[in-house]
Amino acid sequence: MMENTAHELGLDAAEIAERKRFLDFGEEDVVRLRAMDAGVAEARSGFADAFYDYLRSYAPLAALLHDEDAVSRLKAAHDRYFAELTEGEYGFDYVQRRLKVGLVHAQIGLEPKWYVGAFRKYLADMLPALWDQTGGERDRFLAACDSLLKVVVFDLCLTLDTYIHADKRSIALRDRAIESSVNGVFIADASCADYPLIYVNPAFERILGFAPGSALGRACICRDGVPGEVCNGYTDICQAISRGTEGYTVLNLERENGAQQSVELFLAPVENESGDVTHFIGVLNDVTARTHAEKRLIHQASHDALTGLPNRNLLNDRITHAIARSRGRLTAVMFLDLDRFKLVNDSYGHAVGDALIREVANRVSACLRAGDTVARLGGDEFVVLLEDLASIEDAARLAAKLRDRLSESVRIGSLELPLSASIGVALAPRDGRDPEMLLKNADIAMYRAKERGRNNYCFYGPEMDHHARRRLTVESELRRALAGGELEAHYQPQVDLATGALTGAEALVRWRHPERCLLLPGEFIAVAEETGLIVPLGEQVLRAACRQSTRWREAGRPDLKVAVNLSGHQFRQHDLVEQVCDILAETGAHAAQLELEITESVAMADADGSVATLAGLRRQGIALAIDDFGTGYSSLSYLKRFPIDTLKIDRSFIQGIPADGDDTAIVQAIIAMARSLRLSLLAEGVETPAQREFLVAQGCRSGQGFLFGRAMPAEDFHHIIARAAAAG
Repeated sequence: MMENTAHELGLDAAEIAERKRFLDFGEEDVVRLRAMDAGVAEARSGFADAFYDYLRSYAPLAALLHDEDAVSRLKAAHDRYFAELTEGEYGFDYVQRRLKVGLVHAQIGLEPKWYVGAFRKYLADMLPALWDQTGGERDRFLAACDSLLKVVVFDLCLTLDTYIHADKRSIALRDRAIESSVNGVFIADASCADYPLIYVNPAFERILGFAPGSALGRACICRDGVPGEVCNGYTDICQAISRGTEGYTVLNLERENGAQQSVELFLAPVENESGDVTHFIGVLNDVTARTHAEKRLIHQASHDALTGLPNRNLLNDRITHAIARSRGRLTAVMFLDLDRFKLVNDSYGHAVGDALIREVANRVSACLRAGDTVARLGGDEFVVLLEDLASIEDAARLAAKLRDRLSESVRIGSLELPLSASIGVALAPRDGRDPEMLLKNADIAMYRAKERGRNNYCFYGPEMDHHARRRLTVESELRRALAGGELEAHYQPQVDLATGALTGAEALVRWRHPERCLLLPGEFIAVAEETGLIVPLGEQVLRAACRQSTRWREAGRPDLKVAVNLSGHQFRQHDLVEQVCDILAETGAHAAQLELEITESVAMADADGSVATLAGLRRQGIALAIDDFGTGYSSLSYLKRFPIDTLKIDRSFIQGIPADGDDTAIVQAIIAMARSLRLSLLAEGVETPAQREFLVAQGCRSGQGFLFGRAMPAEDFHHIIARAAAAG
């Protein structure tokens, strides 16, 4: 390091020799200093202690010399340092050691005046020793003093060089740091009215778009001082300049090309010794990216990521403000939920589901007025906020418009998906005066719209609270029933229509409620579907039915099949085939005795996936049936691909035969189609002999309905089997 310092100072052998020649510091001085070395050693022995006591009598030096251990080390170094003055070795190594001392003193902040003062003290203390050594001879004394003075001045010059060099290094480093800084730095002259720029670094020019050198002389950060237009932030900084105080602002700039830029500006005054402001120094930081990021974070915190619509937080804020400024006008909150959206997600995947959600967001937004709000709460739930309504009819018209627009099918790629929505409407102040109450009541009204057949809208009414609480009670009690074994399978006979012989049974769930006796599916299946409880419920029914088929086989009726309906939730489980096989193994049931039923709607929701699942079940030897046939939207091309055994004609068509011409035609068409596809048929809801006779005449072999028996507990069904065996 010292070699680098000597090199930077130009202190090579030639320069050192030149300095010695100018001081007239020659070999005779070296000889003279060596001769006096032994004589002054005794004088130096107590010099360090007295010298440091002297130094510490000055407050600035006492602050630097407060550590006793450090002072002890300095005293030892001091003795070595002054001993070298008279040792007679003044080559390059000596120079390097002197440079090191100077650099250390500069680094610790010891000012040159203290260093020069120390040499003065040293010389003053050495003179008596020299006088004694020279025996009081004037010429010898003066020659010795002259040699000592030469080496001291030589040292002082080296030390001052290091101080100056350290300052230059510090200034150069500071200049390089400012020039290399990513922040813009400028200095403005405060003595002129327009505060011209007298220094700018490259970052300043880059941030504000100046060509190199073109910023100097311009007014300091004003409307004419930067390219483009200062949109805001200008006034704050001008006030700080006029007051001569520190200032901070963010300048929002609009470039000539239309680009927006945000620049953070810190400004500070520079005062002279009299306290007058002579300059301003400023630092610029381009915070455009940060500002954009902050705006994105704020937007993300208040908006839905998928659709860009307001989220619940922003919606609540807007509802609150809408109510506050309503001034006697109505405010409507509409809770909108897509019908059977989960079926789309499960059948086609989240990418299709997300595309559907975005399309719904666009459709709803297109139906609204400029001041209205549509928000997405998550999933398939949207909320519409309508302000400044004159009447309930205004809200009804918009609800009907939304319902109609959302009942139009959606094309996503090659898919055309059916669409509908249920809408609940709550009005402020009638149905609530805060976001929480309005959203709750709109949600309740939406559920009532679903219960009324979906694809509908419904206004909230106080009586709905009881219904909503009832629905929550059913859910809670249904969970308990599943855990407590309150659900049981009943069996409705299936017969040969021509002979009346028993061919099997359909397992139908019943809830033996501890307080409300036996409940039919209509009282709890909808809640089970909405909450997902239909999956464990369906598994319980399937397990019970398989156990029952095992008992029938053991009772001598291996020919009886048990039919079990699979819900859409069950059928869409990826491991359905494995689950069914596990239940068969667990209960000892034979696959040949089991028939699984799915509705047309479930099968067609994901026709390709349904083909794969049905094929997997069919490979296990399980019979398959399409339930409620004729009520869905089956494609005959897919129906041919489904590996099914039986079509079940829905009871809604059976009720009108043979008198109703339309029902008769539909049933005849279904029977003819099944015959052409070589599928078995079973008619549901057969209640009269006339219906039975018509079906037999048309070639329908099997049926079930009240004409042959209602659904009954397993024990009662076992009695039917026993009677049939006795009669045979």
